[in-house]
Amino acid sequence: TSNRITITSDKGCLSEEEIERMVWEAEMYKAEDGAAAARIQSKNDLESYAYDLRNSIEKLEIAVNETIGWLDGSQEASKEEYDGQKQELRVAVNAIMQKLSG
Repeated sequence: TSNRITITSDKGCLSEEEIERMVWEAEMYKAEDGAAAARIQSKNDLESYAYDLRNSIEKLEIAVNETIGWLDGSQEASKEEYDGQKQELRVAVNAIMQKLSG
């Protein structure tokens, strides 16, 4: 869609030159506004991605620390228990990474 700006001189208050200058300025500001909007969108995208990364790192850290805590208290666990804990950690990590890349 194209928004058009119409400036008219009802009582002869504005000269044709003044009207042309006002239209030109409006178009110039429109381009500046578009550039500013694009810049702000890029900033917001980066900020969102950075916060998502930070939250993912925190979740990863929690999952890893829980596994290490389990290991510290399970020195005599069975092979199946170790394998089960490894699988649980993989599932947690994969879920976090998929959410981040999705």
